Amino acid sequence: MTLDEAVRQLDTLDENAILCARPPWTPLSECVIALPDEDLGVPRHVKDAGLAYFLEVHVAHEVLRVFGDKPATHEERVRLLIYYAENDAYPGWVYQG
Repeated sequence: MTLDEAVRQLDTLDENAILCARPPWTPLSECVIALPDEDLGVPRHVKDAGLAYFLEVHVAHEVLRVFGDKPATHEERVRLLIYYAENDAYPGWVYQG
């Protein structure tokens, strides 16, 4: 699955799951959804496949709340999550309009 497809399924995913994607992150990056290992990290087989921690599902939901009642396109949601995962911050554009 791609990161784009994973974000489309976000509302149906286990809140404890981790989105792991192949860097550099784009909407078309390969993505898997995994439950954390016993140390609450990315499972070894996911790391060995070349995928890296992107965001936990519950964190992705929190990040997307920044849109509030403002309608956001799917593309804006993916763009925001990628920015947040890379920068641990919100982009300025999310507050405009």
